[in-house]
Amino acid sequence: MTEQIDKNEKYPISIPPMVLSFEKVLKAGCEILSMQQGVLLHVTSEHIDVIAKSNTALPPQTVLLAPIPADLALLPHTHSSCCLDVKRWAKDNLGADEFIIGRVHKVGTYHVVLILINSLVKNEFRFDGGKLFLLDNWLESVLQKERGADDNSLKHAELFGKLQTVANIGVWEVDMVDDELFWSSQTRVIHEVSQNYVPTLASAIEFYKEGSDREEIARLVNHAIETGEPWTATLQLVTAKGNAVWVENHGMVEMFNGHCVRLFGTFQDVDKSVKLRLELEARRKEAEAAYKERSHLLSRISHELRTPLNGITGMLQAIKSEQRVNIRERKTDLALKSADRLLLLIDDVLDYTEISSGELELKHKPFCVRAMAEALIDLFKPLCKEKGIRLYSVLSFPDNTYINGDAKRIEQIIAKLLNNAVKFTSKGFISIQVTLREAYNVPNLLISIEDTGEGIDEVTKSGLFKPFVQGQTQTQTLNKESGTGLGLSIVKQLVDKMGGEVDIRSQVNVGTTFDIVLPVTITDGKKDLLEHEDALPSKLLSIPLSILVVDDNEINRLVLTSMLEKYNLVADEAEDGQVAIEKAREKDYDLIFMDCAMPVLDGVSATKAILKEGLLTNQGSIVAVTANTSEEDRKACIEAGMAAFLCKPLDQRHITAELKKALMCKFMELQE
Repeated sequence: MTEQIDKNEKYPISIPPMVLSFEKVLKAGCEILSMQQGVLLHVTSEHIDVIAKSNTALPPQTVLLAPIPADLALLPHTHSSCCLDVKRWAKDNLGADEFIIGRVHKVGTYHVVLILINSLVKNEFRFDGGKLFLLDNWLESVLQKERGADDNSLKHAELFGKLQTVANIGVWEVDMVDDELFWSSQTRVIHEVSQNYVPTLASAIEFYKEGSDREEIARLVNHAIETGEPWTATLQLVTAKGNAVWVENHGMVEMFNGHCVRLFGTFQDVDKSVKLRLELEARRKEAEAAYKERSHLLSRISHELRTPLNGITGMLQAIKSEQRVNIRERKTDLALKSADRLLLLIDDVLDYTEISSGELELKHKPFCVRAMAEALIDLFKPLCKEKGIRLYSVLSFPDNTYINGDAKRIEQIIAKLLNNAVKFTSKGFISIQVTLREAYNVPNLLISIEDTGEGIDEVTKSGLFKPFVQGQTQTQTLNKESGTGLGLSIVKQLVDKMGGEVDIRSQVNVGTTFDIVLPVTITDGKKDLLEHEDALPSKLLSIPLSILVVDDNEINRLVLTSMLEKYNLVADEAEDGQVAIEKAREKDYDLIFMDCAMPVLDGVSATKAILKEGLLTNQGSIVAVTANTSEEDRKACIEAGMAAFLCKPLDQRHITAELKKALMCKFMELQE
């Protein structure tokens, strides 16, 4: 081409892209010549502007392309006849392995040409000159309609500006000879500067975020000036209004006699897409961390379960052949202690999982603070005595003080901290102080647990409430009494859930103090003796009670019936929900202990059928007994009509409470 670009014009006038008629030509060309992509190029002597594409998802992805390294008017129609430089240009800029070039169409002082890229018919690329001739004629007719008089050039420039606005893409150009930088209107918009702002290369670089982003763009520009290599970079800049924005910068170089005379390219706001990608990346890392944490937990739990399981199975095997009563009782106690430890491990895992997944719901109801605290202290007294350490307690509130809260979870917090204190204290004392104090008209439960144990170093203390973290100075103790490493993490999450605070003060080889503040509500509620008394009044034991135990596991049925035998109560048994329905049709039951997960018919379905047919006595009830402890399982059981929800392994106190409810209902019925 011999025409020269007007040096007074910083950016060429372009035929407006996104015009439906151009796209029709390109799509039709791809279809009749079996090509993947069609592009319409606006060519000057210094650069190439992409006017339209048949498929926006395929290359090229930039608005401006490097000049074709050959005279456009002399180019052959197919890639096979082109020189190596043209083939390389087509590959680098268009992603083309094969291409068909139409004839050159003149538009003012510029030229328009269509190129069809990459054959859809593999290994059978054929060029049909007749079809290409018709396609070029169609394009010429469209161009004639679009061309108009010279006055239309302003309209074309306006349309091109609108394109930049819609796509949020600006263009820029640096004249290295005259040391001038041109920004298009949209480039100024992205930088949030006024339209009369005059940029320089130095000031443009200073818009990039100070640090690695600014250093990288400076490096890319300097490297391009020295080598002539183009660049693409996604970096963050800070606009004139102080807003941080992610942008994608494409830059190209024009060299003359080995020297850079011109830089030009595009500038696009990609803030939304980059932030979305970063968010997805952060979520991916969170998922990977959660997976790693879960794997660590499973590995740790697998290891920890073996010790209590070994104690249970070993002692039970020893008891089987032991004839001495005192030795048998001691081995039985050891088996029960191992079972308690196993249950504690399982509870920790379930609690941690429930809290981490956001499924934990606090159950608020009135309870006596002193009764809860004294019960815990009595539980830990023999443990401290066994280790030769003293246990002090100070309860600073009236005896009949009731608060409204989740007694089970508050008790769990204190128990875990006391357990840690006992575990890591070999001499000296442990003290627990529980106080009620008002702050800003809000009553708070203050709990302080101090020990003279090994203490915790500063490094470990900073991350102590994270899962699996245990004190570095406690290695020797941990070898003897290891744990899941979840206890303090559960404490922290429970305190946070209650809207409280937890603080730790510790010094290695001196001791540790945990201070907890929990906002509470003082209430006049009375303690529900029905749920806490272990014994049944003699007046209730004389009342006959028909009971059915439903469980597909024979051992589970034996465990429950053994608990009933404590009160001389004999229960019928059923191995699945269907058998339970049949037995209920034959006999009216006052109380049914129903397992949930069973073959043939599950407990929830069996409960619905029994209640629908009215097979219980007037005051009869069904109690869920299950190893499925999630809130969804609990909700399903309650919705089915079950009166209570007991979790395995069973506690004699819970069974006694349900028996007392059933006996009281029957007692009241007999009194009427």
